[in-house]
Amino acid sequence: MDYKSINYKGIPVQADIISGIIKLEVDAVHCFRDLDRLVRSDQGVASLVLMVVNSALYGRNQKVSTIPLAISLLGFNVVRSLAILAFARSLFAQTNDPLFRQHIWQHSLLTALASHDICQALGNETEKDEAFIAGLMHDTGKVLLYTHTKELYLQALAVCLSDGGSSVEAEQKILGTDHCQVGAEAVIQWRLPKRFIAYMGTDRSVDNPQGNTDTVGLSLAAANFLIKGLGIGSRMIEDVAVKRAGLISLGLNEALVDMLVMETFTNRLFESDIYKLCIDF
Repeated sequence: MDYKSINYKGIPVQADIISGIIKLEVDAVHCFRDLDRLVRSDQGVASLVLMVVNSALYGRNQKVSTIPLAISLLGFNVVRSLAILAFARSLFAQTNDPLFRQHIWQHSLLTALASHDICQALGNETEKDEAFIAGLMHDTGKVLLYTHTKELYLQALAVCLSDGGSSVEAEQKILGTDHCQVGAEAVIQWRLPKRFIAYMGTDRSVDNPQGNTDTVGLSLAAANFLIKGLGIGSRMIEDVAVKRAGLISLGLNEALVDMLVMETFTNRLFESDIYKLCIDF
């Protein structure tokens, strides 16, 4: 299969809107006005933003019914992250296979939440929302492969889950391409910033070298490994020592690793209001 043959334009949320939202900078002169315009341009994005701002997560006494007010209450970065979350949900809403939903959608959502928290724990407050977006988008290529050829992709997923190997290897064996190639091409087709190639076009089964200074990339790699270790996206890692060694090999310090392998950390992800709101469609 030629990865360029996939229909990158056949998605329910307009890719140019998402590209525009991603490219906005919080310190730009008209950033709030432009974010309002772009969010209102897609009903799915606007609906999710309003659903979240009116949820128990924020405990508003009065209903928020306009996007400008939602932006002022939630903040620019949170609304931008929610817009990308709506985009991701719209992609996954096309799928109805329970195995795919668990190992790709649930994995992506939990990876986004974990990546956000790991980035914050690493002391990088300014990029935690970027880490959340990176987690949401990192398996976009898998969604596009599934949409393009459902039966073959499910075969590749089954192979990956049964032998615990790399999804890239299974995809190449059965499809002749892989989600990293497809994800990198989606970045080009959707006119996303070039940095998204690192999120959507990188094989996360390959360990990052020690001393990685890219906090977002490190957070994503650690979150991806951690969630797969739960048996969501790959075969479960039951040995805590193996989990610790894998996380340390990515470049995390031992104190942070000790926190990440505790059940309290992963339980908090499952209890997140964002997770509860978005896991089902």
